[in-house]
Amino acid sequence: MESVYRILLLVLLSATFAEATHLKGGEIMVTYISGQTYKIGVRMYLDPNSGGPAESMSNIQVCMGDGNVIDVPRVAIDPEVLPGSATVHKYETNYTFRSAGIYQISVANEHRGPNITNLPDALGTTQFIWTVIDTQQQNSTPVLPYLNFEAGVRQVFSIDLKPTIADNDSMIVKVVRLSRPSPGTCGVRMLDHSYKFPNEISATGTFKVDATQKKLVWTAPEVAGNYLFAMVVTELRDGIKISESYREGMVTVIDRPGETVEVPPYESSEYGGVITSTPVVSSPEVSMAIQAYPVPTENFVTVKAYSKQRDIIRLQLIDMNGRVLTEIASKAPEIAVQEVFDMRSLARGVYLIRASNAKDSATQKVLR
Repeated sequence: MESVYRILLLVLLSATFAEATHLKGGEIMVTYISGQTYKIGVRMYLDPNSGGPAESMSNIQVCMGDGNVIDVPRVAIDPEVLPGSATVHKYETNYTFRSAGIYQISVANEHRGPNITNLPDALGTTQFIWTVIDTQQQNSTPVLPYLNFEAGVRQVFSIDLKPTIADNDSMIVKVVRLSRPSPGTCGVRMLDHSYKFPNEISATGTFKVDATQKKLVWTAPEVAGNYLFAMVVTELRDGIKISESYREGMVTVIDRPGETVEVPPYESSEYGGVITSTPVVSSPEVSMAIQAYPVPTENFVTVKAYSKQRDIIRLQLIDMNGRVLTEIASKAPEIAVQEVFDMRSLARGVYLIRASNAKDSATQKVLR
């Protein structure tokens, strides 16, 4: 009987592991054909060993941003492009918009598994990939090289971002927080505030786009596990934004042979480089950042604060006379905190939200 239980346990563990790595990324590309007709291309990166769910995805539903939802068939699977780590499932169709405009094309995928190190309760979340394109002028979105999916502990991880741009437009790539859809069939994109950037887990190293190398670089992971990451590719023509594309991927960090590197001090992925702030005291580096939203607000304001060094973070709501109305401090040293301030009982006007650690502070105005 004991051996039967052991076998069942192994089966359950194997199923959980397979599900955890089934969905490994996705992106949407749009190619101009003629008039208001475009080729819609979707790449889904899937675990080649996951079995059932991957094989059942012979077509996907795509929201076209004009009220229509279409079924897009899978036209190819590239099994040898990323051997052992991911297969690339390609979906394509042609679509004609009724009129010129700006459209968000999106895909919501509920096949995300658990065991994601930087996304709590990942099993209950939905992958949401999207591209926004302006069809008021002829344009095709940039095509970037395939993603990478495996990294070594204390080894540099990178993804090539050298684009193919049919229209010779310029391009900016930025690391972003995960997108999630609002409720409904074709959701509006929102930020997933439960998500942490990969380097926030260890509070060390950098995870950012290196514009010189044209690569997304993580220097360097220290904790093994599965990490989700996302980036937004903005296409500009004569300085005007004509498309935005969201790419999501997952990297599995393992302890493997190879050259290791010294891990640099923590740097915020969201802000990058020097963080804008107002120092409290003289400091060799600026170490605080703050984000408050919505502004203005009628009732509540959400405040997120970031510290380059793990420290006690203190949040204060202050009126224009300098009085501290509300104060919240983290119970333990942190690199990021999120709190909600209740503004409903306050008079209409301007208030300050201040975040501080032992060295620096950052302040943002909010309107009630």
